[in-house]
Amino acid sequence: MQPLTQKNTVVAVFVTDARMERDCIRLYAQTHPEVRAAAVLPGGRELLQQLHRGLSPQVLVLDVLLADMGIFSLIEAVHELHLDPEPVILLTAPVPEQTAARRAMQVFGDCQILLKPYRLKELFDQVYLLGAGADQYRLYRARGFCRRCLQQMHADPAMSGCDYLEQMLLCAYTAERPYTGAALYQMVAQENDTQEASVAAAVMRLSRKMWQQATPLYRSLCLRCGLPADAVLPNGKLLKGMLELLRQEIV
Repeated sequence: MQPLTQKNTVVAVFVTDARMERDCIRLYAQTHPEVRAAAVLPGGRELLQQLHRGLSPQVLVLDVLLADMGIFSLIEAVHELHLDPEPVILLTAPVPEQTAARRAMQVFGDCQILLKPYRLKELFDQVYLLGAGADQYRLYRARGFCRRCLQQMHADPAMSGCDYLEQMLLCAYTAERPYTGAALYQMVAQENDTQEASVAAAVMRLSRKMWQQATPLYRSLCLRCGLPADAVLPNGKLLKGMLELLRQEIV
């Protein structure tokens, strides 16, 4: 298994002449480090200049309606650079332009299509899938689900228990055989150069803090684990309840 804290980062370059779209991509990338936006550019000519200078993305996201050059000419110019490794190209196209995008897919077999309008999460998910592959994408989705659950329970991201709980969940989720709680504490402690008791105490503090928030998700986890809705979830039951939710979400 990979180190628990290791993130398989996908390097991407985004090209669109819509300024607001570029600004939104930059902002979104700041809080989603699994996709590193190496550049967010306004046109194809600037992209080619950057590629000539050594920019080497795994995924190129190109708007099919760039003002400065046609999409076919741009893709052909990218291929003529003989980049190694060659990036996967994701074309973003409004519905009326999807025919042109599909023609580009037929001519250039490595192209994919994402239709507009799209949500930024949808865009970044697709970029990660194309750059990292299906196995890493499954972990990416699992990490995202864990974080959304913690946000829904108003967990304080500054608490070390958030990271420890996420790591324990991902380890249990990807394991070929069930792990005991003690084994999970041990693995997370080794990965973070700390003591098992410190990991357990941090997760317990996190659970108590979330209990104080009394969110619907935390209360439903209590009921799922056979406890009163206003109970404090012990570490083992918190992990068990969230793991069941994770396995239901990510099949």
